[in-house]
Amino acid sequence: MGGSKIKIILWDRKEIRKSLILQPPVFANLQKGIDFFCQYLSQNNISKSSQNLKIGIAIPGLVRHEKTTIVKCANLPFLNGLNLAKRLKHNYLKIDNDAKCFLRAEMQRGSAKGYKNIIGVVLGTGIGGAFSALNIKSKIENIFSGRDGWAGEFGHMIIEKGKSWEKLYQETKQKPKQQQKINAMAFANLINIFNPEVIILGGRGARMPNKKMISRYLLEPQKQMPKFLQAKLKDNAVAMGAAMLWD
Repeated sequence: MGGSKIKIILWDRKEIRKSLILQPPVFANLQKGIDFFCQYLSQNNISKSSQNLKIGIAIPGLVRHEKTTIVKCANLPFLNGLNLAKRLKHNYLKIDNDAKCFLRAEMQRGSAKGYKNIIGVVLGTGIGGAFSALNIKSKIENIFSGRDGWAGEFGHMIIEKGKSWEKLYQETKQKPKQQQKINAMAFANLINIFNPEVIILGGRGARMPNKKMISRYLLEPQKQMPKFLQAKLKDNAVAMGAAMLWD
């Protein structure tokens, strides 16, 4: 679920069997969303109560550690405070932040596969992020979640004049040179804090940043500069990462 579209996929852990893209206001309120979802399951001969149906949902907001309750979703405020598993009466449902889902999928099937210290940044309606330190030998996913599960809100990082990266990103969409500078400052902050070996870029606003500009803000540019890679899974990454909550 995003601020501009909703993508539904049917995933069998090997490939996407079916997919559907919806544009708001299809889910203009909670009940319409639930009704549509149940109708979609029925049309595809999927029983909502079946143990074989495991549901993963990605949302652009804050999710509690138990991955069933949405704390806050700025772009879809009717979801705030909602336990979707209880509302849908489904025991096999998990929710996670969309940027974490994006990184999960890219780590398992995409551009981040094989790397250890990884940052994922999704630039869409807003800006989302996630960070992982992967133990390749044991193949244990370790997407850092923080105390409450809310880590990775890179878009709310203050960049200039008390304004966040996300706010400045939105204000400079028609000013590419200014946006390039804002993005360079933000990426430099992430590199100085996390020291990643690769940064995976996703979302419709994902463009390769200006490394020369980023270098101005780094301590040791030649040593610190990570690889920047576009998402291999493109607009399927978030939905696949949500489905992979059950892997």
